[in-house]
Amino acid sequence: MELSDHIIDQEKKIKKLEMELNDLRQGLATVRDFYNDLRCVSGKQEAAESGERESVLRDDDERESDGIWHFHREQLIADPSAHVPRDEMYDAFVRYSATTSRYGMEQEVFEFVFARIKDPSPFFTRGEWRGYRLKNM
Repeated sequence: MELSDHIIDQEKKIKKLEMELNDLRQGLATVRDFYNDLRCVSGKQEAAESGERESVLRDDDERESDGIWHFHREQLIADPSAHVPRDEMYDAFVRYSATTSRYGMEQEVFEFVFARIKDPSPFFTRGEWRGYRLKNM
């Protein structure tokens, strides 16, 4: 084999390797595009699921607030000199929720939301709620 034949074989091998390298680059670009599309779709899906969870949580919060608001409006009378023991107030709320099929909740949640009612605001001190009395149930 002559030197020129050897050089021609080398050039053919180099050309073949360059073509394979080009194919690999195109394949890598395709995989990169697919990965970016997948990441984008995944991000949108996570955002949608997060929005659904937040919507469910907002609905739960609204039901809780509504239940306490209805209890406040229908079962309590504003009276600055009145006081109701903590457990008695919560028990009245539980009974009211059961009879009206309203959304019930744990005592800590009830107290957290109830303490933020306005016009007038109830005041909790020494184990009693002040500023309201219960209607006869």
